[in-house]
Amino acid sequence: MKKVAIILHKNFEESEAIVTIDILRRSEIIVDIYNIENKDFQVGSHNIIVKTEYNIQSLNSQDYDGIVIPGGPGVNELFDNEILLNLIKDFNDKNKMVSAICAAPQILGLAGIIDDIKIVKFPTSNKYLEKALVQEKDSIIDKNIVTGSSIGTVVPFALNIIEYLQGKEQKEKIRQQLVII
Repeated sequence: MKKVAIILHKNFEESEAIVTIDILRRSEIIVDIYNIENKDFQVGSHNIIVKTEYNIQSLNSQDYDGIVIPGGPGVNELFDNEILLNLIKDFNDKNKMVSAICAAPQILGLAGIIDDIKIVKFPTSNKYLEKALVQEKDSIIDKNIVTGSSIGTVVPFALNIIEYLQGKEQKEKIRQQLVII
């Protein structure tokens, strides 16, 4: 069974996290919820409190097939987080899935893992993306990198994670269960 870690941070975009968790779990992907801070909950950008299960300091890439980073205004506070940047590099070095949506692809750029990689991102989130090949789509997979552009594209983003981890057939099965026309 596939397993991913999602990283919640202060002022994360709640729907990007919760919808992704929901869709991945519908596909029987184990999703462990990590907190960037040392507490058992995180407050999103719309003051929704979400319970977290683990602290990022205990995250070991060996235990997972991928990492998921939701966006939101709190992304700007993550640029100096060496633990997160090192985890992203570690997942990438092991050719494991690294996924980010909305403003979060900027962190992948800062980590130096998306040079010449096709990505999508929130229109005004342009830091550290000079070497990425920015596309205008809802979500995209390029090599081991999965990106989504915003809260409005969270379903295609989650479905692309399923495609990457479990294949196109499973993606289509879940898409049909979600009644996407």
